[in-house]
Amino acid sequence: MTQHDDELLAFTVATVWREERVSCPHPDIVQAYESGALSPGAMEFMEFHLKESECPYCDSVLQDLQSRQKDADEARMSDFKDRLMRSTVSEIRRVSGA
Repeated sequence: MTQHDDELLAFTVATVWREERVSCPHPDIVQAYESGALSPGAMEFMEFHLKESECPYCDSVLQDLQSRQKDADEARMSDFKDRLMRSTVSEIRRVSGA
């Protein structure tokens, strides 16, 4: 086997792994990773997969999950602010007799 054959084989194996997503976990596992709900070994694998392997697919899933969580947190905070404002106005009216 020549050096060119080795390079071609390595490229082919890497391509197959990336294109077929051989080592990519199910999105539910990525979500469990994000929430810290995995066992230590599974967390270690996910960190390797995302940070060392730099899997663009799983990174995209993770970013989507983080974006959805941020949107949900912002919606909850907005709802909380609205309820706080309404209750404050209501209490001020009650106390002032208006």
